[in-house]
Amino acid sequence: MRRAFLASLAALAVSACAYTPDPLDLIHVVDDATDVRFCRRLAEVSPVVPTTPGFEGALESMLAQTVALGGTHLYLNKQTADWLLVRGIAYYCEGSAAVSRAVVVRAKG
Repeated sequence: MRRAFLASLAALAVSACAYTPDPLDLIHVVDDATDVRFCRRLAEVSPVVPTTPGFEGALESMLAQTVALGGTHLYLNKQTADWLLVRGIAYYCEGSAAVSRAVVVRAKG
């Protein structure tokens, strides 16, 4: 009984170390310009889109483009007072835990 418990505990510990978050989950989605005021603007990642049903697809696209640009934050810029229309803008914020940058040196030969 004790051996089975220790084996299951070891398997649980090993599986917890193997978790790798999806890059899209690391992007911070913000709706206030003050959250990105000290960040570098990368690009607009969407035209003005409605937040009606089906917005999830547009949001996923904005997140994917933010990751592709190396961004850490997605700013949803409100275009109307009722949040019916928004525009996505990708930002890179220095020191953010969202994206870790590493330099890789490869030797040829």
